[in-house]
Amino acid sequence: MNNKLLLSISFVSMMISVSGCSGKMPYTESNSVEECEIINKKITKIDKFIEGVKNTSAFHLEEIAPAMTTPDITVSNNKAKMLRDAKSKKEALLIEHQRLGCKVKT
Repeated sequence: MNNKLLLSISFVSMMISVSGCSGKMPYTESNSVEECEIINKKITKIDKFIEGVKNTSAFHLEEIAPAMTTPDITVSNNKAKMLRDAKSKKEALLIEHQRLGCKVKT
């Protein structure tokens, strides 16, 4: 039984590698445009978050942090850490933005 299973898995993996099928969809211009739009929306969201954090006192920020729905940006309730996390997330998005060759919004 084990030999049949091992042989089957080996055969399937060999066929996949020989066929050249990576399982990924071909990369098209429309995919790039959609990804650029998604990244632009995320960058805009992070910019609004940074402005909100900058304009709120640390005391009030600690009180409202649990109610903020920003787990994709930060999970901290410390103002300095929130800003640091948001800036590093924005830098990563800008790098991805540049890698995709997206146009800069003016």
